Amino acid sequence: MKLDVQGFDQVHRLELGAATAFVAIHRAPYGRSFGGIRVRRYPNDEAALRDARLLAVAMSRKVVLAGLPAGGAKTVVRAPAGDWPDEERRRTMHELGRFIASLDGRYHCGADLGLTLSDHAALAAETDHIAPLDLGAWTARSVIDAMYAVSSPDVVAVQGLGAVGGVVAELLRDAGVRVIGTDVSADALAAVDGIETVEHDEIWDVACDVFSPCAGGGVLDLDTVERLQCSVVCGGANNPFASVGDVDDLHARGILYVPDVLSNAGAVIKGASDAMGQSDQIEDRMALIPRRVNDVIARAKAESQSPHRVAREMADGLLVLSLER
Repeated sequence: MKLDVQGFDQVHRLELGAATAFVAIHRAPYGRSFGGIRVRRYPNDEAALRDARLLAVAMSRKVVLAGLPAGGAKTVVRAPAGDWPDEERRRTMHELGRFIASLDGRYHCGADLGLTLSDHAALAAETDHIAPLDLGAWTARSVIDAMYAVSSPDVVAVQGLGAVGGVVAELLRDAGVRVIGTDVSADALAAVDGIETVEHDEIWDVACDVFSPCAGGGVLDLDTVERLQCSVVCGGANNPFASVGDVDDLHARGILYVPDVLSNAGAVIKGASDAMGQSDQIEDRMALIPRRVNDVIARAKAESQSPHRVAREMADGLLVLSLER
């Protein structure tokens, strides 16, 4: 079912057996958009649709700031609250893949939180418009590049040690940085050698130069922002703040925020550039990240605004220009 959502090119609600999916294409300049597929047990459809919309807008901003000739999209799959048998889940992903294929390249999807190897295989069996799974290291690289554009850290706290955060921790460790990490998964904690670990709820209180959120979104809220003991926040998580007000609270504390639409752009730069046959431009686009970070921060200081708001305004301006071409 196609939904009428103001400000979006297309939003679709799909009934996929026991699951429901929302495919939100925010903007598709040049007839194409990029964004991952997230799988979660959302409490209701409203929460799932809200997440899809927020993530799709963030993807549009990320894409244009990265210098990619495209826009942003996102799919969220609301997993059933109870058991979800493997065969039923595979059927869901096959059906979702067929729908994405029907969009004829207007939406090129990729992996996001909760998407498994089996899910990806089922999707890839139905559509060519899907990025490979091994892009986490590219996101980690962009996090590091953005971080070093504003800081030469001695101590970094990494929240989430999965496909992105684990690589961030390893890269920092290998550079001689003291890394203190946490994850809700014992396997993820055990997978990264040579770092210190703390309990999940203790990471907010770690004294560090940089706090790097690399897990789910919405983790920085009224409580956790007040607990941070850092001078910079720079990570791989999408939409790490619970609300814009929480970003403003961080700014009021004098903590520099490197916008996530810049710091975690590595995966979309790699995946989108390859998909568009522009692999020769990947390194130039990666090199743009620290320059964008510096531009945003300089403007934020000049205008006494938070970098988050400046990056959003800059991206929205670039998006308007791309739609006019």
